Amino acid sequence: MTTLPPEPDPVPVPPPSSHERVRTAFERLAKADRPGLWASVRTMEEVLVEAKTVDERVHAGEDLPLAGTVCAVDADAPPELARLTDAGAVVLGTTVADPENAAVGLEIVDLALNSSAREIAAPPGVLTLKPTPGLIPGTTVSVSAQRLTTAQRAVAAMLGGPDPGAREWPADVRLGTGQHPRLGIPAEASLPLPARRAFDVAAASLEASGAVLVPVDVSALYGAGNALGAGSLLADLDALLLPTVGVLDATLNALDLAAVTVPGDRRPYGITVVTRAFEDQIGIDLASVLTGEQSPDPYPSESVDVVVFGAHLCGQPLHDELHGARFGGLVRTAERYRLVLLDGVTPPQPGVVSGSAGVDGERWCLSPAAFGRFAAGLAAPFVVGRVELEDGSSPLAVLCEPAAAVGGEGLDRYASWRGYLRFVSTGGPRFPG
Repeated sequence: MTTLPPEPDPVPVPPPSSHERVRTAFERLAKADRPGLWASVRTMEEVLVEAKTVDERVHAGEDLPLAGTVCAVDADAPPELARLTDAGAVVLGTTVADPENAAVGLEIVDLALNSSAREIAAPPGVLTLKPTPGLIPGTTVSVSAQRLTTAQRAVAAMLGGPDPGAREWPADVRLGTGQHPRLGIPAEASLPLPARRAFDVAAASLEASGAVLVPVDVSALYGAGNALGAGSLLADLDALLLPTVGVLDATLNALDLAAVTVPGDRRPYGITVVTRAFEDQIGIDLASVLTGEQSPDPYPSESVDVVVFGAHLCGQPLHDELHGARFGGLVRTAERYRLVLLDGVTPPQPGVVSGSAGVDGERWCLSPAAFGRFAAGLAAPFVVGRVELEDGSSPLAVLCEPAAAVGGEGLDRYASWRGYLRFVSTGGPRFPG
């Protein structure tokens, strides 16, 4: 029998160059024939010169997260626009008041910066990030784009910096919600049938992903807003899920809230995720469930990585002690550790001590204050120390005092605590006591 050679791996298609993307933008601009959208458009020659410079920087090895991105701004563009261009974006022109973000929806530009004195809209194919007020210094601005990743990278490029007017991330900011975020949804909402359908589909998607839906009175977020009511509303919730009808950017700014709006499955009705100040990343993570996109690197708030191996793993009894942590990926140690079942520890846990094997674990990221509380709350015999991973890095990890592991059952052949638990669950030895 003749055996055909295997199919070669597909060659990834490189993203378009900035020069190519600018030419496409001008072609779509001419095709759309919507001069009323624009206060001014720069000349093609001027924009192409900037695009060529971006391509040259990329070829020289610079990491430009917005290379190949064309953007539009409105008349109130923030001074931090220069940071977008430093990150590789090129500006096509200035739009007039464009609540429907037609320049983005028509795919003329990849992203648009908007002032916030408007009602939030969710036109087809357009999503919007409204950052925590003050994270981007100067004029309060929202970012609209075709893709969640593009919008997040644009916001990240404008955050912080040396500007004294920029708000700083709090030391105890939450970086994640855990497996079962509590989402407030309107207890009553009079909506057109398509809007109701779009909202119900979004709510069901988030519930299927593990969210707990809690009907609440959301009237404090409409009209001029009610700061006291909004604060108490979010005190026991991770976020609010709202139909994008009647929500004002200006109101959310006044209430010091962040938001992400994504288009729903029934045009033009969308869904808005509202979070407390500085919890922008939580809103983006929830929105990514609705868009199907993988959220890029989280916003650059200060954080501390810690690796866990036992009862602090996701789904295990002590995982809630990692309050507000964000999953950083699966890891494996270098081949110089061992896993030992500890005696007299409740709940049952392993200890990681020096040995000659590799151990599987999880990396979690916490804010500095949250890490401090976590480390201070560790009960003996557990300690925080450095662990060497197979990639050569040495993050902090939950280890064990060597004396506590003497005489304990070695679990080397399981490679991980989960591996041992699977063995136990299929009829292996039970925990001592």
